[in-house]
Amino acid sequence: MISSKNIGKLLKIIKNSKKNENIYLQISKLGIKETTKNRKHNFSIVENKIINNLKLNNIYESIIEILVPILRKNNKIVIAQIGQSIDGRIALINGNSHYINEKKGIKYLHCLRSVCDAVVVGSNTIKKDNPKLTTRKIKGTNPKRIIIDGSLSLTNKYKIFNDGYQNIIFTKSKKNKKLRNTTIIKLDNKNFTKNIIKQINKLEYKYILIEGGSKTISEFINNKYIDLLQFIIAPVIIGSGINSLNLKKITNLKKAIRPKYSYNFLSKEFVINLFLNS
Repeated sequence: MISSKNIGKLLKIIKNSKKNENIYLQISKLGIKETTKNRKHNFSIVENKIINNLKLNNIYESIIEILVPILRKNNKIVIAQIGQSIDGRIALINGNSHYINEKKGIKYLHCLRSVCDAVVVGSNTIKKDNPKLTTRKIKGTNPKRIIIDGSLSLTNKYKIFNDGYQNIIFTKSKKNKKLRNTTIIKLDNKNFTKNIIKQINKLEYKYILIEGGSKTISEFINNKYIDLLQFIIAPVIIGSGINSLNLKKITNLKKAIRPKYSYNFLSKEFVINLFLNS
């Protein structure tokens, strides 16, 4: 049985495996045991094909179908994930975004966080959503939290500064400020995003999740830092609001980004994976 109690462990085993080796697992209520081809197993990945002999809840089946190919293909990857309406909105003008996407998608997001070494957000995401950026909906490893706060405007009132987990803040401000369980790294104003990318690369994280918001993800795309851009699209029309992306303007459709892609379903929603740097 695959559940919120062991999906994190399953994904971690797959993430840490050699990309070209076959995996054989025996999954039960007692846990997950790695085994061999000739011994009892009910879940395997053979030549990168998933062979599953378990009855799965639809949400966990979808999570496996989406994440396993990513984990098996890449030793290092930067993923940007956007939940949006079918007309490309991530929130209303007033910032309200609960709930454009289905609540079931939260389990997927927490699984995605669990396989990433770091999650990156902008300060506006902290202010509007006050997220924890943890894997609390499943039993998984929390990623390191990286926050981009150019003006160093955040205060200790937000959840991420009050749960004991560590944060890194990148800023161009010269303010002297202390935030709980946080390392503040001051960078030059000139080429701020490029300086952030250099600093993140120095940390040598293998799997990085850029979770929001629109400005942050767009800046990283403009700087060609995103390997996989993933949209989770809800069958909802909002008609106005905040766009999911705001990229550099182009004057000719020949300059439009036309990457390789794949797609999946996540419950009633549609997932599109765009491979930007492949």
